[in-house]
Amino acid sequence: MRRQLRLLQLMASAGVPVRLRPLPLGELLDETFKLYRLHFTVIAGVALIVIIPNLIVTLVSGSYRANPFTYIQDILQNANDPAALQAIQNRQAQYSSSPLYLLSFPVAILMYPFTAGALYRAATSLAAGNLETIGSVLRGTARRYFALFGIAILTGCVAIGAIGIITIPVVIWVLVRWSVATPALFSEGIGPVKALGRSWNLVRDNWWRTVGVLILVAIMVTLIQAALGALFGGIAALIPGLGADLRAGLVTTVAALVNALVGAITPIAITMLYLDLRVRKEGLDLDQLARQAAPGTAPA
Repeated sequence: MRRQLRLLQLMASAGVPVRLRPLPLGELLDETFKLYRLHFTVIAGVALIVIIPNLIVTLVSGSYRANPFTYIQDILQNANDPAALQAIQNRQAQYSSSPLYLLSFPVAILMYPFTAGALYRAATSLAAGNLETIGSVLRGTARRYFALFGIAILTGCVAIGAIGIITIPVVIWVLVRWSVATPALFSEGIGPVKALGRSWNLVRDNWWRTVGVLILVAIMVTLIQAALGALFGGIAALIPGLGADLRAGLVTTVAALVNALVGAITPIAITMLYLDLRVRKEGLDLDQLARQAAPGTAPA
């Protein structure tokens, strides 16, 4: 009986795709938060799991003590004490040159497709009405592991080359044109070059709207992260009876978890933006209505 109830709950929360339609900015954000709330367990689980390897390396290596905020604070507090300043610099060099700290860089590179792509994989599939688990999202991301690297490499090469020979505004213009490449990669099952081309075409004639959405989402996510980080980080910092190292590690962990959970909003919003662009340019909402009206057809 309990298993049947659980199955009914899963059926109620899955299998219903996002209703496609042209989305004004307010509705786009509303759909973003609605998808997040409806599938919070999967989205939050994926967001936390993909940051764990780097967080573990940071804590085990002790490199969290070398964070720039603590370093600057120590420098300012001891500005008139040359001996203390030298000790701070020696300590900073010790943390940043430890083998475990250096290990964090290859770990970050190996995890990049998951940190950059897993939430897009979750958002595109859940928005289509598919039933997903944390495991299925990670497996789906792993299948596009090298394709995600391909998007990153192509984007990075073009950005670096363009900065060298053109101007930064042109680079920004190109990067905005490519901003929905990752959801296109997952939603349409295409390669990195085609995904960038799809994004380029979808954002054409919608550049200003796209950049406005991206800026607004970035500001919103940054403010929420800062507010929650200050709240929970402040609570962690004020817990009595903790040593300085343990307190710093706790603050680092809380900040990483908060940033991961709140940062999940961004890929969901960009996925909603991708779907909205397809509705506006390709009539994707009409395709959805036609599929739903066809007898015996289930949501994709």
